[in-house]
Amino acid sequence: MSIVDSKLDYAVDIFELSKSFNRSGNFSGNYTTLKSLITKPFKKNNTPNIIQTTAIKDLTIRIPRGSSVGIIGRNGSGKSTLLKLITGIYAPDHGHVKINGQVRALIELGAGFHPDFTGRENLYLAGILYGLTKKQINEKFDQIVEFAELKDFIDQPVRTYSSGMFMRLGFSLAVNTDPDILLIDEVLAVGDAGFVQKCQEKVAELRSQEKTLFMVSHDLGAIERWSDEVIWLNKGEVKDRGHPRRVIDHYREFIEKGIEDEILGKSREATQISVNAETAQPEGHEELEKFAYERWGSREIEITRTTLTNFKGEEKVLFHTGEPSVVNVYYKVNAPQKSIVFGFGINRADGLNIIGTNTLLERVETSDLSTEGVVSIVIPSTNLLTNTYYLDLAVHREDGYAYDYHKNAIKFSVQSQHDQIGVLHLQHSWQFNS
Repeated sequence: MSIVDSKLDYAVDIFELSKSFNRSGNFSGNYTTLKSLITKPFKKNNTPNIIQTTAIKDLTIRIPRGSSVGIIGRNGSGKSTLLKLITGIYAPDHGHVKINGQVRALIELGAGFHPDFTGRENLYLAGILYGLTKKQINEKFDQIVEFAELKDFIDQPVRTYSSGMFMRLGFSLAVNTDPDILLIDEVLAVGDAGFVQKCQEKVAELRSQEKTLFMVSHDLGAIERWSDEVIWLNKGEVKDRGHPRRVIDHYREFIEKGIEDEILGKSREATQISVNAETAQPEGHEELEKFAYERWGSREIEITRTTLTNFKGEEKVLFHTGEPSVVNVYYKVNAPQKSIVFGFGINRADGLNIIGTNTLLERVETSDLSTEGVVSIVIPSTNLLTNTYYLDLAVHREDGYAYDYHKNAIKFSVQSQHDQIGVLHLQHSWQFNS
């Protein structure tokens, strides 16, 4: 069951959670015809064939307060079921969900709305289901309607609403009634571009307020942008959990291998990708170590070594602001590829992304690679201010498919003589004219 626990150190604590569903079929096939409906009552064996499907299996995870968590996986992997277990829409077969705070959910368009009631009436009905008093709804009513842009339609039956209007009303109610935990399942894909942008701004505001967000989506780009970490569900279990880019790349690789296996007629189960023991993030009740070295990818093109040097070729981990530096990426081609992109990124120790770029963005030709070699990224002036930084290095396909990705491959520091705040030292001068 879903239990409210205000003493909980985490926003959501899920322990050994399982949920299965029964569906009926028959031995002659999984479809029903008019003839079968008419003749079924006269058959001797009229007992349906019950098939049990496990949606969530022995799931144990903890989500810290203020985290933004993306949940990915193929259809039927248990993503929506997990959200419905958190909200209490579904009761688990065993295990429990403990939550700390007010939960608001955007799981299905129009869920909880009566089609014959007006938008106004449905706001009060849904608000009461959220546990709000009539006075609290009155105080928020104008704000909800204004945000949803439904002032001219609020007294019309919601059965006359478009899917976008449904979404706007439900989203506005959820985000404007002080949620501590917000669950979003695909619904932001509905609506006009202007309102989607408005929703994104509201989600960013909630993140800045350290609200806890769960987002389910097949839009992996959105998941990567909005998540602090990503949980990949496969057949109701956590397949991987950790840094958004790493988990999403691992998921993409898994999907592509599955498609390849289908084409070749192989069993998908026999070729599932296992997480490298050296790079796998801990599951269960352990949290992600933000700056642990991680590596993933198919290794068709492999990064064999990485170095950070000065212009003399001397390896260094401490630079002064303005000092030149060179990043060297040694590679080996294990299987020739037509699409090859080298990339690098620099992140500050607090997680701020300083730069992320690659040869595709900069239109650098990479098609004529030798079997082995080195790619050097020459930085004439390392204009970073005093701090600790981490280098990400990667080689991937143009669509993002990772050949070899090294997260936090090199840790280095910069010391600056400039007592400035911010990220970089900008060359400038002061002029006074009288």
